[in-house]
Amino acid sequence: MAQKHDTQRTVAPPERAQLRTAWGLLFLLVMLLAFQGGCREEATSGEALAVEVKPEKMTPQPVEAETSAPQEVPTRAPKLVFAKTVHDFGEIGLGTRNVCDFKFKNAGTAVLNVEPNIDSSCGCTVPKLTKTEYAPGEEGEINVTFSAGSTAATVKKYMTVHSNDPTHPTEQLAIVAKIAPRVSFEPTRLKLFTNAENAGAKDIVLTSLDGRPFSVKGFRATAGALTADFDPNLEATRIVLKPKVNMERLKRNTRGRIRIDLTHPECDNVSLLYDVLAEFTVDHEQIMLFNLQAGQPVKREVWVMSNYQKEFEIESVASQKGFVTLLDQRKQDSRYGLTLEITPPSVESDRAVMSDVVEVKIKGGTTLSIACRGFYQGK
Repeated sequence: MAQKHDTQRTVAPPERAQLRTAWGLLFLLVMLLAFQGGCREEATSGEALAVEVKPEKMTPQPVEAETSAPQEVPTRAPKLVFAKTVHDFGEIGLGTRNVCDFKFKNAGTAVLNVEPNIDSSCGCTVPKLTKTEYAPGEEGEINVTFSAGSTAATVKKYMTVHSNDPTHPTEQLAIVAKIAPRVSFEPTRLKLFTNAENAGAKDIVLTSLDGRPFSVKGFRATAGALTADFDPNLEATRIVLKPKVNMERLKRNTRGRIRIDLTHPECDNVSLLYDVLAEFTVDHEQIMLFNLQAGQPVKREVWVMSNYQKEFEIESVASQKGFVTLLDQRKQDSRYGLTLEITPPSVESDRAVMSDVVEVKIKGGTTLSIACRGFYQGK
């Protein structure tokens, strides 16, 4: 019984552990070999696939450039271009009418709009626009009329044009001219006198300076105080006019102007002033006073004189507002000395200014006026 037990005994625990370890190692070795075989098979299959789909010749693909900032697309715009911006008339006559053109073009790519109201530096220069809208490439012009003055001078006048040109919305044009007389006249100022026959008016002599003949077609004077006879059909390079004076009208208009209209191609007219030497004058036509105080009188002396050395008498001296009184008058040769007393009234406004007019009446009808004006102290 004891011997049978030895033959059938089981493996001891330590031996079983070793056996399990050996089996485990064997299993791992088999799995490892199987895994390596599968990798080689996949690799071989991948290589075959790569060879199968690879093209004979590969075309290189373009490399996309980095995106840059968008470029500005040029917009359509008008452009105003003048052929010239300055016109020189050269030498022109007094009182003449002169015309020129400023041509321009729309050199842009959009419709050009030019404003019809063109600014001018003076009323003697009148610009006119033919129309206001111009297509690309279309041309236009501005017509300018310049009226020369009656005085010899070198002038420059400006005009400003406004448009929708985004680069130059305004453009300045200019005209230049030398205004020179074409007809001279003597005397250049007519001196007249109330105590002389026909007021002592001298002949007026007109002479062509460029040798071109002309005729007189009109003669006018302020209030008709002077007239002259002339033949409008007579053409000459030298014409003499004899003025005729209306004494009554002249006494009421002691200063004025004479205009003589001509047919000279570069001289429409000539103009001269006249004045009358008054019978009587005062040495101070205006009295100015400062630092006035209400109620405190101020004295001033004025002289009334006869310009024709004639004897005369003062009939009265009066103040329009009563602020001025006559203290004394004395005669010396052909003149009178007047002592006036001005009494400032009370201040009635913030302006603090007083004014009055003294009227000196000469026996025989002539009245002289003396203006009196004063400012109060501290005002």
